This record gives sequence, C-alpha cells and structure tokens, in this order.
Amino acid sequence: MTSLLVMTVGQTDVQLVVENQRHKLDGNTCGTLHDAIKERSWSVVDTPSSRSRDTIKTLPEGEQKLCTPKLDAVLAYFGATLPTSALIFETNRQDAGDPRLAGEVMERRLRDRGVNQVTRVAFLTGTEQLEDPSNNVDAVVRRSVVATLSNAIGLAAANMKPEDCVFVATTGGLAAANELINELVRLHSVSGPSVTALEVPDGDRAKQDDRAVEEKFHPAAGYRARWQALSLVEKGNLLGAWGAVSHLEGAPGQEWTLVIKWLAHFASSLPLPRGCDLAVLSHQRMAVRAALRVELSLRAGDIPRAVHGTVAFFEAALWDKLLEHFERDAKDIRWLKLRAKAAAPTGNLLRESGKDHKNRPFESKLRHDGQAGFWFHESGAGRFARCYVKSDPLKNLLDAIDKVKALRNDVAHNEPTPNLMNEARCCMRTATLWSNTDTFLSQRLVQDVLRELCEACPERICEDLITTIRSRLVAA
Repeated sequence: MTSLLVMTVGQTDVQLVVENQRHKLDGNTCGTLHDAIKERSWSVVDTPSSRSRDTIKTLPEGEQKLCTPKLDAVLAYFGATLPTSALIFETNRQDAGDPRLAGEVMERRLRDRGVNQVTRVAFLTGTEQLEDPSNNVDAVVRRSVVATLSNAIGLAAANMKPEDCVFVATTGGLAAANELINELVRLHSVSGPSVTALEVPDGDRAKQDDRAVEEKFHPAAGYRARWQALSLVEKGNLLGAWGAVSHLEGAPGQEWTLVIKWLAHFASSLPLPRGCDLAVLSHQRMAVRAALRVELSLRAGDIPRAVHGTVAFFEAALWDKLLEHFERDAKDIRWLKLRAKAAAPTGNLLRESGKDHKNRPFESKLRHDGQAGFWFHESGAGRFARCYVKSDPLKNLLDAIDKVKALRNDVAHNEPTPNLMNEARCCMRTATLWSNTDTFLSQRLVQDVLRELCEACPERICEDLITTIRSRLVAA
C-alpha cells in the first residue's frame, strides 16, 4: 500500500527558532525575510513547544534555525508509518509577503524525516495573481491555475490503487486555492485511493501543541448536498440524487440521506429498506407506482423509460382491476382464483375448450394440484374492461395504448436515437397520454383510471412526494 501527502504552504508554515522558541515571521515582509534566509546558512530543526508572541521583522545574526510546526504535526499524525510520497503546493511570487522559501524548507524537512519522493509545484510565480476580477470565469481562481493544480494532482495519484491512501492537509496559503485543491484531490481519487483530509487547529487558541486531526464534518457540506439532492429529485433524477449524497451515508447528523436512498431503491426497483415511510413508494395500487415512475422519467427527459412506463402503467392498472376480483398464484401469475362474492366469467368472456374464441380474456384451467381457476389472456383486455368490470376509464386507456404499444418494442429492440425519441414523443402526445409539455399525471386518461382505483388526487402524486422530500431535507 502506498500513501500520498498533499500539502499547501503559507506564511506561518515556516517559523524561526530563537533561544528554543519559535517565532512567526512578519506577514508584510515574509518574502523579503525568506530571501535573506536563503542567502545565509539555514537548517531545519524540530519544532519547539514554546512559542513567542513576537514576530520576526529582522533576522538575528548567524545561522538561521527554522521549524515547520504544521508539517511536524502532520508527520506526528502518521507515527512510524510515514507517507510514501508528498506533493507540496507553493507560491513563488515577487512580492514582499510571499512565502517563497517555504516549499523548499518543507521539502528538506520531509526528506530529513525519510520521505524521499517529494514534488513541489509553484502554482503562482512572478507577478501572477490567483484571480482575475475582470473575467467572470476567472474571478475566483484563474483557469490556468486550476489546470496547474489539477495536472499535478492527477500525476501524483495516477498509479494509486483503491487500497492506497491520499492525505490532504491544506493548512496554509490561499483559501480559495485550498478549497479547490481539496475537491481536485477527491475528484482524481474517484474509484481509486481513499481520501482523508487533515487540519491543524491553531495551537495558540487551543492552548496546546500543534497536532493534526482528521477534518471535522462541516455542516455546510451537508446542506450543500441537500439542495443538490433536492434539485435532482425535482428533475426526476432519483439515482443522481443518491449519487450526490451517498458519500454522506452514516455521517453523524446526516440521517436525512436515508430518504434519498429510499428514492434510489424505488427508481432501481429494489426492495425498499426497512423503515421507509414514504407511502406512495409502496402503494398497494401498482398503477399509482407506475404512473409516478412515468412522471419522474419525463421530468428527467428519459424518453425511453417513459415510453416503457406508459405501457406498463396500463398493464399495472389492468392487474389492479383484475385483483379486485381474483387472486393471483405466486408461481403462475396468470393463473387466477376467484375471490369470494366475485362473479365468475361466463359467455363471451370465457373461452371454450377446442374452439377459437379470440379476444376472450378468460380460460378455465385446472392447476397442477387439481384446483380450478382461470387463465387470463391480455388480448381480451378490452372485453374485460367493457363487459366484466364495466370500466370506461380502463377501456379508454387501452384504446390509447393500442395506438402506441408498438413503441415499446421499438425502444426495446432499437438504439433510441433522437429521431426515434422525437417520433415517440409525438405519438404519445397525439394519443393524449402525454401533455404537450411532457407530463403524464396531468392527462385525463391517466387521472380517470387512477380515480377509479380510489386515488383521490392523481394529479398531485408526484408533487406531493416532492413536497414531502423537501420538508424532510429542509427541516432535518
């Protein structure tokens, strides 16, 4: 296993040791002092525990003894097992306050401690600035700087494996660059090494020696993930929402992620986790769940899934009506047993043995154990709707589905090209199964069927779910 340490340097990362006390260098002249140190003999020593409140504005005579408090704290975190390699981000600008010697001092300290693979990258040199206020894209961090940081991290992590580790300690330097470095490290480590962020709290304030600790979870990260997830849910992208927050699963105070996990399980047709209390996801009416899937697919712009789901909605509604009168066998799902007080199909609903009766939905059957029942043929769905359950909404839906049913096979057996999807959209709109703005639950054909299945406000199914998700994520 290999490990990589990524660090940034700033004005306080290198301090001067005088009479066994460490002193910070004056911030306004830090770069000038670094130049003066470089012209003299200097060495790096262990960081003293004693610190002075006085800042150094003028160097003392003789050899300069330097220490690296934050780096020493980070190395102490590792104990005897030091990182395999290190990547140091520094600045080397012609500015009186720029800590341009800090990277070199830290490299020497790392090598003295046994870390021999050290790479330093200066992402700002000369008179360069981190940002360019005259350009909106570069107003926080210039794109060329981003490219420099990203390329360096990519090279350092290129050959690392999932069992390897990256530790990032942006303890000094420019805040905007540090935030970017943290995210770039995570980006380049996806499907690769694990990432641990370290911080070194200010020892002056804590009244203790500097020590590196794993970065505490920032509440802002949780809320950033919440609005990202909610935005994706509103757009129908339930799997994307889970992808945006799954890294927070199990983090203290982030129990709200369970709600997004439930949605992802629903989207993937996986069993809902125990404790899921979003009733619509496990609604007893299959048609309600099917309609919700279509609406979400249309919101996400997933036309192939919406086409499949629209036909599946009719089939779900058909079986919802069948199961009001019949029980379905667990193994032979088309073998039906009549429920108590339900009327047995007769006449033109029933196929007779040895005769060709097309479009008759039921066929008398004996199961392997000799029990009598019926076999349902979907080709007779129209007659079932019209003559057995006398459902105009179901029959009207079937008539519309018959106009588009071939689309499901087209989508299933062909590459869903843009032209094919546009044709599918036009067909669905012409059949009034989808609105002109690609909504499903707004359509009367759909609403009538769902109302007959005792769903009081079918047009609100999706909106009510999203309202519930919003309240959970905002209030949690």
